[in-house]
Amino acid sequence: MTARPTVLLCDDSRALRMLAAGQLAEAGFEVVGEAGNGLEAVERYQALRPDLVLLDLVMPECDGRQALARILELDPQGRVVILSSLGAQGDIEECLRLGARSYLQKPIDPESMERVLHQVLA
Repeated sequence: MTARPTVLLCDDSRALRMLAAGQLAEAGFEVVGEAGNGLEAVERYQALRPDLVLLDLVMPECDGRQALARILELDPQGRVVILSSLGAQGDIEECLRLGARSYLQKPIDPESMERVLHQVLA
């Protein structure tokens, strides 16, 4: 049996993290860590080196763009998928230019999430 892909889940909403963690587990992913702000996201990425990062754009202490840049400094091959609310198209485009692999709109659709994450891993 092959190992399940590992995910670091970064969002300041505990409720969203709980919901997404359940959806990820059902889709065959293993959530190896969570972060509630951008600084924690960078620290946990460095410690855990997950296969994927789901990274919210709007978080305290260090926003998603800053955390993305720091994660990719640590690991230029890091696979980061941005989580965003509607109306953040300019921010999403900037993150894709910075090196994010894809994005998901909130609220997260489980089928879209599974499809996007498998595409990023391929």
